[in-house]
This record gives sequence, structure tokens and C-alpha cells, in this order.
Amino acid sequence: MLSQPYFSLNPYHKTTILLISAYRVIWLPETVAVGKLFSLSAPRYIIFNSMKIHLPCPTTYRITLVLSLLAATFSGCSSAKNALSNDTAYVAPEKMRLRSSTAEAARNVGEVKSGDQVSIIERKSEGNTTWANVSGPGGASGWIETRYLVKQEIVNASSKIAEELREIPTQAVGRSKATLKLRLTPDRTNDDNVAFPLPAGTTLEIVARERRQRPEKLEAAAKPATAQGNPTASATPSGPKYDEWFKVRLPNYSIVPAGWIYGGSVELEVPGEITFFLSTGRRITGWQKIGSVTDDTNQSHDSYLVIEKNSYDADERGDFDRVKILAYDPKRREYGTAFREDVLGQFPVILKMEGSRGQFALTGINPKDGQAAKINYTVELLEAGKAKVTRQPPK
Repeated sequence: MLSQPYFSLNPYHKTTILLISAYRVIWLPETVAVGKLFSLSAPRYIIFNSMKIHLPCPTTYRITLVLSLLAATFSGCSSAKNALSNDTAYVAPEKMRLRSSTAEAARNVGEVKSGDQVSIIERKSEGNTTWANVSGPGGASGWIETRYLVKQEIVNASSKIAEELREIPTQAVGRSKATLKLRLTPDRTNDDNVAFPLPAGTTLEIVARERRQRPEKLEAAAKPATAQGNPTASATPSGPKYDEWFKVRLPNYSIVPAGWIYGGSVELEVPGEITFFLSTGRRITGWQKIGSVTDDTNQSHDSYLVIEKNSYDADERGDFDRVKILAYDPKRREYGTAFREDVLGQFPVILKMEGSRGQFALTGINPKDGQAAKINYTVELLEAGKAKVTRQPPK
């Protein structure tokens, strides 16, 4: 064996180094860019990129260099879903800590916030997690999971949806019950349309609703086992299943401000005073504040335009089948139903108020032929928790 063997490498290669001894295998912890002479100056240690690495025992070592082709192959195979194809990306969450490494006990070395543009220095996969070493504004740098970064085309697509919703009032407010995927279209066939994973508890402003037939592969996975696994299971077809989708705004995410959410993962945050007056056999699908009054204790109370739907045997062509106004009477200190009308309709309901007077409009569905038509109402909030609502004749 030569006392000082050496290897001269192309400085643009990325090289992984494996040290094999008679007793153990040492895997140097990460893929590194080789830009200097690699030399074995003594059998007890190696000098690599100006770092002295002590070897475990003075035995003969073989040094295996796995060049960039292998490294590139693993990198391509382990790329994460929604992988970043460019050298720059944007931070989606409101705030994210940068880490000193990908280790579980890594230190926090900086912070980036929603909308920050970062440069991708390096990517690596560990198990099911893909990391990026990034450089951000003000010299901040460190490791971050790639799932918190989004590409420019996703930013553009989400912003386009937000622009479409800009003039439409929020129909309801909800929160994600678990981690769920913000999508650019209402479709769960695959994850090509996923914009960003939202954590549990994310606030969602629901603007529109759509009902789509469930993808066949998801329907098949949800079917009960047949005779192969459960001899008592029924094989009788029950017809196609449908998914409920919400078109939403994300008030806390400036970089991905809008998109589509699978409705089965959303819990509506209905105000308590509305829930108390829920009609029997119905569920609330939307609400908007229509005005407010102050009682003799100087407490303010809101009145609401409330949208309801039958809980059983509902006509799924509509997003709702009843509209009502809950108005507060400050003298009696209680809510009452000031207006109610059964009408099959679709979101959005457009409400515009100026003081105690205003109007609202909705798209009504004819139950007989399914034809849609715009329906307009005028509304005036009166004293003692009353309201005057007039349905306008069709034009």
C-alpha cells in the first residue's frame, strides 16, 4: 500500500464516500461537493476538504467513491411529491424555522415567513421526508422540509383563483379537522393538482361548493370486502358516490391564498347563537352578518342571514333549500326568526347592506326541471327583532 495514495476528482462531481474496515462500515453523513484534492495522509485518519476525520482503528481501508451518476439516480428516485423543479421557491406557511441540519435534534438557525423567496442550495431525502437547504432574505440559511415550499406556477394558479373570488362574500367559515391538501381543482384522482398541505386547524373562508363524483379508485378502496375477506359482506351495488368540495380563501396564507378543499375534512365554525335556532332535521351550510343592534347594557348583538339544508333526502342539486333571517330583539334580549323561505339554491349568496337596508341575491334551482335562475330580495331590518323581506319579480 502506498503511504500517501490520492484521488484527483472533477470539482463539479458530487461524491458519496464509504469507508470499509475489517470491523465496521462508516458512511460519511452527507453527499458533498468535491472541489479539492482528496488525500490519505496516514492510516489513522483522512483529510477531506480541510477536515481531519479519525478512523476507528489502524487497519487497512478501502475507499469506495460513488460518483455523481449514482447520487443523481438516488436523488431522482426519492424526489418528493410536488418536487421543486427550479432553483427558487416560495415559503407558504406564516412562519418557518430554519434548522442547522436535518437531524432530529438540529438547532434553529433562522426564520423565514410566508412569501419569502428562497434559493435551493441542496436537496436530500430521509425516509419519507424531503429536505432543502435554502438561502433566504437577509442572509438567513438552513434546512426546511420541501413540503413547505411552493413553485412559482402554483403561486400563480392559487392567486388566479383568489382573484376570481375577490368580489364574492364569504358564505361560511370552517377549519380543517386534520392535515389536508389544498388543491387547484376539485379532484382527488391523483396529487398532481396539490398546491400545499394545510395543517389541522387552518381557517378556511368558504366561498363556493361543488359536488363531484368520487374517483373510481377511491370508491373501490372504500367498498367493503367481498367474499374473499368477508363472506357476509354485501356485493349489491349502491350507485356512484359523490364528494363535496369547497372553494376557499386562506386568510393566513398570502402566497397560496385560495384553492379547493375536500369537504369531508372541514368542520364549519357556526356561531353559537345561530346553532341554537337550527331548524329540526336541518344543518347550516352558510351564514352572513346582516346587521347589529345594541341592548340597554351596551352589548352588541349581530343579526344573520342563515342558509340551511335538509339533513336527510336532500336535493343534491342545491347547496341549500332554506333561507332565513335571525334578528336580535334588544328589549327581549333574544333572537327570533324574522324571515324564512324554502328555496332550492346554489352558492354564492350575495348580500349587500347599507345600514338597515339592503338586498341579497342567489341562484335558485327549479325542483321540477333543474333550471337555474337568479332570485333577488330586498331586506329592511326593523325594530324589535323584525325584518321586512320582499322577493323581487323576475326580470
